[in-house]
Amino acid sequence: MPTIDAVYFYSRSPYKEAFDIDFPQESLETDMYKHRCLFCKVLTTEINGFLENHKADCEYRLSKLPRI
Repeated sequence: MPTIDAVYFYSRSPYKEAFDIDFPQESLETDMYKHRCLFCKVLTTEINGFLENHKADCEYRLSKLPRI
């Protein structure tokens, strides 16, 4: 059985601040193990946890950027 530390590994610093993986995702119909962003349709393997890897006009990315 995994320890509590192992279960919450990615939810603590510095990982929580370093990776953005909470975006809405959808499964690909052709490959059940592949997922992509619900808004910009970029594969999660291409996004790789970085907000800047979403498309520039992605609704999710734009909602996360600071307002000026």
